[in-house]
Amino acid sequence: MNEALAKDSKSDVSEERIIGSIEGLQPGPTVIVLGGVHGNEPAGVRAISSVLDTLKDVESPIRGQLLALRGNIKALEQNVRYIDEDMNRIWFPSILQDIRNTPESQLQSSERREVKQLLSVLDDINNQSESPVILADIHTFSAEGWMFTITSSDPRQRKLLSNLHVPMVFGIEKTLRGTALGYYQKQGFISFGLEGGQHTNDMTAYNTTASLMLLLQAVGCIEEQYVDELKEYEKHLQSHTKYLPTETKLIYQHIIEPGDEFRMRPGYKNFQHIKKGEWLASDKDGKIIADCDGYILMPLYQDQGDDGFFIIIEHEG
Repeated sequence: MNEALAKDSKSDVSEERIIGSIEGLQPGPTVIVLGGVHGNEPAGVRAISSVLDTLKDVESPIRGQLLALRGNIKALEQNVRYIDEDMNRIWFPSILQDIRNTPESQLQSSERREVKQLLSVLDDINNQSESPVILADIHTFSAEGWMFTITSSDPRQRKLLSNLHVPMVFGIEKTLRGTALGYYQKQGFISFGLEGGQHTNDMTAYNTTASLMLLLQAVGCIEEQYVDELKEYEKHLQSHTKYLPTETKLIYQHIIEPGDEFRMRPGYKNFQHIKKGEWLASDKDGKIIADCDGYILMPLYQDQGDDGFFIIIEHEG
């Protein structure tokens, strides 16, 4: 049986921060799973807990290490995206260095205090790990529709994520500035965002659990013969996404400026086909019209957030 799930004992890290960790008896990659960076996305945290519960009963120890972290604890408690500022838009080197150098009590936003606690864990991994490090940043979205991953088109990442049977979206990681996944890609991690489904949909936590288990198998942390659920998870994801494009790329992002009075038209879902000239949303200046054919992604149906929607097309090559 695996080592018992361990809680971090550092005095500057709250006990709630670390959902759990498993240290393998054999060398292997370090897999970091980060959930709840946005506090209105608790399904990811539930999925991570489900993965840990499954693995603690597996007879064969995992290889490497699995570390599961909560992101924005205070926002999770209040079921809001953020308290003072979007926690997934402040991962710039200059901001992070200021956070590292400033006592927690003197940081002016709730999110920066939370990031400081995360860094006290993640910086140690960044400095000490000699094995590959994989960071999965878990999210959900406000519209209905299918799950997907946000990743670069780097062949190493594409090869790994193809094992998840989840559509890959390239390019968003470049336009969403200040994200954790973008920061850690530049640190040399294999880093991606996993968007598991609609915030409150009953299937979202299961989708995310299935994807994370297949990820652990793909990187060599676990083996199929020791985890009965892996075949079920793979079958579920193949069925869930079989009519979706495998690889897509971003061609348009609608950014919401303060005072825009943005309103998405009702009924849009992830990966829904749209046509050039289609009326998608409205703001204070009137109708917002699609300027190309494609698939709509993450149409915004919540109050907090700066991105109204994205348009993607199939990636070739």
